[in-house]
Amino acid sequence: MNTLQKNLELLEELDALLDCGYSQSEILDLLSSELGRKYRRRLQRGEPWSAVWELEPELLLVLRAAELNGRLPDFVALALEHYRGKTALQNTLRQKAAYPLLTLGFTLLMLLAFIFFLLPLFNDLLVELGGQPNSAFWQWTFLGGLILLLLNSKFIYAYLLEKTGLRRTLESMQTLNLLAITDRAGIPLANFLSEYLRCAPPSALSRVYFYLAKGLPVGEALSRAELFQPQELKLLTIGGGANYSRGLAYLLRSFQQDYQNKINKIIFYFEPALLLLTGGIIALVAWSFFRPLFSYAGMEF
Repeated sequence: MNTLQKNLELLEELDALLDCGYSQSEILDLLSSELGRKYRRRLQRGEPWSAVWELEPELLLVLRAAELNGRLPDFVALALEHYRGKTALQNTLRQKAAYPLLTLGFTLLMLLAFIFFLLPLFNDLLVELGGQPNSAFWQWTFLGGLILLLLNSKFIYAYLLEKTGLRRTLESMQTLNLLAITDRAGIPLANFLSEYLRCAPPSALSRVYFYLAKGLPVGEALSRAELFQPQELKLLTIGGGANYSRGLAYLLRSFQQDYQNKINKIIFYFEPALLLLTGGIIALVAWSFFRPLFSYAGMEF
């Protein structure tokens, strides 16, 4: 079980126990999830959740603020929504990529079966009939190219993210999610960033903090930091309070929809390309099988 699933399991358990009215001291004895059992002893010694729980820097800061203000249930609800959204996004991506990956795997297995099993049997048959064994040079070359493609899949994936704009969309979604977390937790963004940047690696958020420290509103600070385009942030520049929260939620949904549309567009072009690749390999296998037979029968073409 990966870290995301472990955190989600613990949050769901805490949310259920808090909703049932158990106190924090009673909850420690009732924890049964993997992380709950792992953290129980340190928590019973009096260590705070923020010192024990291994979370992302942004969530850890929110947890720290929730502990200081006695609002652990609010943090659990917020973090639970965050992890459920993250899991749903990953599941969507897996579902979209399942068919192309299965097609590619089937193509690779079919080519391996032909080279290591069918081709030797067919060559033995040709030798018994007095013909010449068929060379597997092109099949080996094609297989080597396919394996090389798979070995470089990480670089191809990174290139695809850059060219399709998915990388920027994902980064924008992460930034908006950070803004949403701080807003719903009631933490001023400038104060949050000053703490966040101490424990997080250098990023474009440093520029956001610089402009916020100069007194600029959030929307203008994000625009000047070049994290978003001005037209994307127009809803955040219209006042604050509820308007800001609603504009932030709307902008986050817009980027999530844009992400889904880009994934669908990639899959739309990727699936036919894989089908053509599979069809080409089947044609290559058929040609490799039947050409020697036609040659042996005097029907060269």
